[in-house]
Amino acid sequence: MIDPYTLSVLVFFALLGVIIYRDRKNIDFKYILLMRRTKRFSKILDSIAKKSITFWKVTGTIAFVLCMLVMAYGTYTMINIAYLIQTGVVDQPALSFALPVPSDQMIVSPGFIGIPFWFWIIVITIILIPHEAFHGIIARAEKIRLKDVGLMLLAIFPGAFVEPDEKQLKKSKLMTKLRIFSAGSFINIVIGLLVIILVQSLLWSPNVGGILITGVNETAPAYDIGLQEGMVIESIDDKEMTMNFDEYSFLILMVSGSNTGDITQYISQLILFNKLSEYEPGDTVKMVVDGNEYDLTLAEHPEIEVEGGFPYIGINSRLNVADVSMFFVLFPLLGLIATLSILVGAFNILPIYPLDGGLIVQSLAERFAKKMAKQIVIGVTAVIVVIVIFSFVGPLFL
Repeated sequence: MIDPYTLSVLVFFALLGVIIYRDRKNIDFKYILLMRRTKRFSKILDSIAKKSITFWKVTGTIAFVLCMLVMAYGTYTMINIAYLIQTGVVDQPALSFALPVPSDQMIVSPGFIGIPFWFWIIVITIILIPHEAFHGIIARAEKIRLKDVGLMLLAIFPGAFVEPDEKQLKKSKLMTKLRIFSAGSFINIVIGLLVIILVQSLLWSPNVGGILITGVNETAPAYDIGLQEGMVIESIDDKEMTMNFDEYSFLILMVSGSNTGDITQYISQLILFNKLSEYEPGDTVKMVVDGNEYDLTLAEHPEIEVEGGFPYIGINSRLNVADVSMFFVLFPLLGLIATLSILVGAFNILPIYPLDGGLIVQSLAERFAKKMAKQIVIGVTAVIVVIVIFSFVGPLFL
């Protein structure tokens, strides 16, 4: 029997099929690509651009500067990852394909992240539509005509497309090209950072703090000093027992099939593991629990076997949150929006043609090394593509 979640996905595609069939005269079909052009979207972008030409040009310049920094850092990171794979420090694929699955749980395996379908639809829409819209706004602020504007569906990837007039764009000034090409990745990164900042300040910090003790082992150090179920560990040696929303957002991509209780337990265990990893069994730490100070002598962990032993408190715990239900939908969804927006923006600005980063490299090469421009673009693209592929398949061979 089909579960309700899978059924909702099937109903969605059925309704989408009906809509496409009824509007088929206005849709261009190119294999798995469906394009629905609309003048209304073009007029909206034009109207937004005309409200303040100077503002959008300044924003475009800021976008270019930021994207060049991200391109440099992203390229360095990819090279460093390849080195770590080659030397055996990293033994799993460093990059992952993120695709939708008809399930309400994330599926994570080496090189693949399965995102619940409805999360996927929301996240990919928030990534693709602002990306293309911002290209269009900056293009119109630079007085570049928009040849085609509309909505599209590439297999299961919903989004929008904005196609500036190629001939006019090719003849335009260098800075015009750089602003337009930088715009999409810039707005993706900005959206991701804004989500992190707003959620951290408005939802996360006021509702998440410390580690809630859910059980105490009667033979463990925690029991000896009087810690009990229901108490909250606030700090260990002045190190707060917290995780920021940005850290959680990246963590959520690596946790599969977790329900609310599991993820809050997992986070609390991760925090404790990180805080205690610098100590050894027999060390004494100062703990602040429910506002009171306790001196606890760490024991040796009965399950973690490492040289010298791993420190042990002896509690079961979960993240202390005011509303645990937020970890069912709200925080995972917002975390995915933030993380994937930043990662997609950063990847898209890598110097790979025809991604936006590759178009930036092409524009700069044509301006400062016109005779070698084609070779430069091909060479840089080839090197980065090889590094990206190696980040996927390198660990499988090494």
